Amino acid sequence: MSEHLSIPTLLALVLLPLTMLAQKPMSLQTFPQTKVMVVAHRGDWRNAPENSLWAIRKAIEMGVDMVELDIALTKDSVLMLMHDKTLDRTTNGTGRLEHYTLKEIKQLYLRDGLGVVTSMRVPTLHEALQITKGRIFINLDKGYQHIKLVYPMLVKENMVSQVVFKGNASWESFSNWLGPLKDSINYMPIIGLEKGNGQAEVDAFLVHYKPYGFEFTLGNTEANLLDFKAIIRRGIRVWMNSLWSHHNAGHEDDKALEDPDVYSWYLKKGINIIQTDRPALLIDYLRSKGLK
Repeated sequence: MSEHLSIPTLLALVLLPLTMLAQKPMSLQTFPQTKVMVVAHRGDWRNAPENSLWAIRKAIEMGVDMVELDIALTKDSVLMLMHDKTLDRTTNGTGRLEHYTLKEIKQLYLRDGLGVVTSMRVPTLHEALQITKGRIFINLDKGYQHIKLVYPMLVKENMVSQVVFKGNASWESFSNWLGPLKDSINYMPIIGLEKGNGQAEVDAFLVHYKPYGFEFTLGNTEANLLDFKAIIRRGIRVWMNSLWSHHNAGHEDDKALEDPDVYSWYLKKGINIIQTDRPALLIDYLRSKGLK
């Protein structure tokens, strides 16, 4: 046998680690515990139509960690990006999306935030996965009922570890609905603290299951606020929305226009995932604190 390796063999050996690295999927489990995750609500909808491919691209360019996308099913069982049940607000179409086929939906155009019709089409979930793979984490909102449809798509794309699902279901309903599949996905229960029984709902999950995190809505006051840091110490993340005041007892995004320090409230409470409608402001603030 020759003691010298051929040039093609040497190149293959050199490129093998790079190939393996390129094939390694993004994983939510490796996101640093010392950083705060920024989630762009429906993508960067201030610079592109919500739930559009360009809203995703702009979020990636901005340095957002995760994009929240809404999914809905067409008449012929294709998953599309769409928040509303009807097409009227976000496209130049009318009626319920579920009454249209993929071909029919693809004839429509998206509207921007002012309601002006653009040249952009309604994306499929498959199209969204192609541009997010290995680039940004994903939360599929309004996707709880579609988990069993989405999961095989994620397996095929090697993206299971890149995506988190959420839902309002109790532990019993969640466990019965998904069975063993629940242990193969990243999942976050949504807990409405304003109802007053938040700790009991959290405990009901933790007795049986370790979720990736919990999303909490707080209501208009902090009367039912929990000790989030106790949850963090268990290696579980805490998500809260800075979108509107009823999610966060008045610590909403719009206040950051005048005083970005409104986001300090989230840090003091131990919240380490923030979904925002003003990702640029939040990213700048977190960078100033060494948390991004």
